[in-house]
Amino acid sequence: MPATTTFQDDLVTAGQRHINVMWERTQQIIAVFVSVAVTLVCSTLVLRGGDDTLRMAAFMFLTNVSLLILGTYFQRTNHTKTGGVSSKDGGR
Repeated sequence: MPATTTFQDDLVTAGQRHINVMWERTQQIIAVFVSVAVTLVCSTLVLRGGDDTLRMAAFMFLTNVSLLILGTYFQRTNHTKTGGVSSKDGGR
C-alpha cells in the first residue's frame, strides 16, 4: 500500500514518540520515588511512639498524596495514545 503520510508527518510523529518516552520515564521515576518515600515515612510514623493524633494526620495526608499521584499516573490518556497529539486533537 502506498504511504498516506508525508515525510514531515513521519518526523513529527517520531519526535512526539520520543518526547512521550522521555515523559513516561520521568513520570515513572516520580511515581516510584513517591511510593517508596511515602512508604518509608508512613512506616516510621506508625512504628514510632508519640502523639497519636499527629501521627494519624500525617499518615492520612501522606497516603492521600501518594494515592493522588499514583492515580494520576495510571489514569492518563497518554497510555492509550500512540504518537502523542494528532491532527484530530485540534480542539483541545
